[in-house]
Amino acid sequence: MSECLHCDINQLVQERMEGGEVDLADLTSMIAESLTDLILIAPEIDQAKLLADAVAQIGQTYLEKSGAVEGDPSRATH
Repeated sequence: MSECLHCDINQLVQERMEGGEVDLADLTSMIAESLTDLILIAPEIDQAKLLADAVAQIGQTYLEKSGAVEGDPSRATH
């Protein structure tokens, strides 16, 4: 494991994809379940905000990485 959780997760996903036939919907579902488990670790009072922040971040990241909008360089992972 590296010091970058983002890189570690992406490496695990890439290895799973290289391992053979992968159902992307199933893989996405498993990742969403892990994110849900993480949100549920937080105090109940914070969970709704964390869920909203996660959904917003997914949307923003998708728009930036797909090229639909220009990204904020200060938010870059690397």
